[in-house]
Amino acid sequence: MKQKLIDFIKYNKIIFFIYNRLGSLLIRFVGLFIPINEKKILFVSFGGRKYDDSPQSIYEKMITMPQFRDYEFVWAFTDTNKEIPGNARMVKIDSLSYFHEALSARYWIINVSAERGLNFKKKGTTCVNTWHGAPLKRIYGEENEKQKEKGKRKPEKFDLVCSQSTYDQEIFARIFQLDKNDVIISDLPRNDCLLRYSDKELDSIRCSLGIPKDKKIILYMPTYREYERDSSNACLFLPPVDFKFWKEKLGDQYVLLFRAHYLVVKSMDIENDEFIKDVSNYPQLSDLYAVSDMLISDYSSAFIDYAILERPELCFAYDYEQYKEKRGFYVELNEILPCDILGDEHELIDAIVNMDYEIGCAKTKKFKQQFAPVAGNATERVINEVLKRYIK
Repeated sequence: MKQKLIDFIKYNKIIFFIYNRLGSLLIRFVGLFIPINEKKILFVSFGGRKYDDSPQSIYEKMITMPQFRDYEFVWAFTDTNKEIPGNARMVKIDSLSYFHEALSARYWIINVSAERGLNFKKKGTTCVNTWHGAPLKRIYGEENEKQKEKGKRKPEKFDLVCSQSTYDQEIFARIFQLDKNDVIISDLPRNDCLLRYSDKELDSIRCSLGIPKDKKIILYMPTYREYERDSSNACLFLPPVDFKFWKEKLGDQYVLLFRAHYLVVKSMDIENDEFIKDVSNYPQLSDLYAVSDMLISDYSSAFIDYAILERPELCFAYDYEQYKEKRGFYVELNEILPCDILGDEHELIDAIVNMDYEIGCAKTKKFKQQFAPVAGNATERVINEVLKRYIK
């Protein structure tokens, strides 16, 4: 019910305008009476859906550092029935308590937004937005279809944003209206762990997923199509594939992990078996990257994150022209990806069966050097930047 209400507000231009203007005015007025706590940090990941991603990486490092020993940490969640390390308090997002915490926090560490469609950030609040991936597809109001309907989106007031290379640094500086110096090339803190998995940890992940040691692992991670929705306005994902065919061709050697985008409420009806496993709700995406032998995606920044591992990637883009028209890209994918763009599942299966794995790894390594050249120590880079710029 709550999600339906959020979607109703978000996708109705008049209702959203009223919500934004009146809600922002009210929260800013209340904020006049709430002082900022110089040693309070608010963390929000993907609108409070999970305890994960780069905010998690930064938090877990901060609670070990003497510089933050006397700081107050607050995490916002849709469901506060969670166990997290440290002594952070949890608050239910969108509640009155949440807005009080946001108004009183000196720092916000987020990966999407903290303002819930409003504009109430105080001048004394510093917002560190790690973001959640380099943009291959157009984002943040520059999407082809959305821009025709809404016009350009007014940027939120971020103070520091993470990027992975000069490629996304330039895009983020433009769309968030920031000086380039405020978009640091740090990589994403969530990716640090990709280079630190032990063989024992990888074996444990395999075991938890029920994958035999003699099988190679394919991770299929498509993005969402915001223009494909059901009657309740929820995103759908229905690719033209027959996983029985995939199993017939690949099942002897491979296991397929399928992970839907978090915005896809209704996806394919997948029945887990010895070949395919739906890992859409698996808590740590990095585990899935680390254990997989190759990645299949389409228009997702997953290509850049996964490239850190220097393993083969495949682009399965059955609706490339439609997506290009309705969403749009910042680059020509066939010019930058370390693989061909494959239009149907037969081409995809042939590419897997006939893959030269070492050549695939080499192509991905070259791609990584361009789009994720500094990966490996982002958490420390971001925290050091916060300490240097804002904490005296």
